[in-house]
Amino acid sequence: MHVPRGLLAVGLTALLLTAGVAGGLGGVAAQSGSDCSYPLTVTDSTGTEITIEEEPETVVTLAPSAAQTMYEIGAQEKVIGISDRGTYLDWDEEKEIVSGDEGFVNTERVIAQDPDIVLAPNIISEEKVEQLRDAGLTVYHFGASETMDDVVEKTRLIGQLTGECEAADAKATEMEQTLDTVAEAVDGEDSPRVLYVFAGYTSGEGTFIDEILTTAGATNVASEAGISGFQMVSDEVVANQSPEWIVVNDEAPGIPDKEAYNGTPAVQNDQIITVNAHSISQAAPRTVDVVEHIASELHPDAYEAAQATTTADTQNEDTTAVTTETEAPGFGPIVALLALGGAAFLRRD
Repeated sequence: MHVPRGLLAVGLTALLLTAGVAGGLGGVAAQSGSDCSYPLTVTDSTGTEITIEEEPETVVTLAPSAAQTMYEIGAQEKVIGISDRGTYLDWDEEKEIVSGDEGFVNTERVIAQDPDIVLAPNIISEEKVEQLRDAGLTVYHFGASETMDDVVEKTRLIGQLTGECEAADAKATEMEQTLDTVAEAVDGEDSPRVLYVFAGYTSGEGTFIDEILTTAGATNVASEAGISGFQMVSDEVVANQSPEWIVVNDEAPGIPDKEAYNGTPAVQNDQIITVNAHSISQAAPRTVDVVEHIASELHPDAYEAAQATTTADTQNEDTTAVTTETEAPGFGPIVALLALGGAAFLRRD
């Protein structure tokens, strides 16, 4: 039986708080809800306790996953600095690029922006974080996101850190609902054999892309072949694993024109899925879109049925909410309906 992801998140949060365990994202568990309160004291993945005295007005993101999250929760105006890899986002206004010529974070450029808070995803070294802290900046360093639940939690956490709790919670809830639909769709379904390939490389066990594939109801053949991390994939592995589907991103070269690939069911049946390169490689809200896209391709009928169920449930919840709000104490259903009718009449003016 599939348990809704939101309910699981509540239970896991309670377990973590009871056990006193800090999650991979840092030492604070992001809470559902729309209230941001300051001062806020949190412990990040480096074990450093930081205090945010008041709601930040300016933010610098050091990697595209944090930039994408800020963009997706509608907090564009607070972002004043991004890395060069965050320029793909359709910002309302130009942002200062804080990375150097080789793409690495330039400490001096970050300091020059004097932001209220710096968001440093896990790919940023602790040494770089310490340099920024020594310059007097408030920096939160995130741990690696290993699961889709981690991405949801990180979305809420970024909302807390930047004073955007309501918007972040709304986005996280939307992500949870999509993941619930996917989970319902793939539950009990066969798991097609899938290979993700980009420029001759693949993503094996222990990678976030492996998590994306398995969440979407696939069997990652790279992991099945004993590949861990990001490695070159040999023609022999491709031929032996014989993937039914191949996933590629829209910025990498196409599938190699080789016998090993041409002989797979994926190529022979034209079962190729193309996904956005940024969305699949960054542990941020748009990753959920990739999961949804892959699941809908691998399990079209089951996904359509699950989506219909989700839509029906949402409509029932909306109807229940309206009924509850209109049935005030001392008034029966008929009076409530009359009240609704009167309100509708007034709205026509």
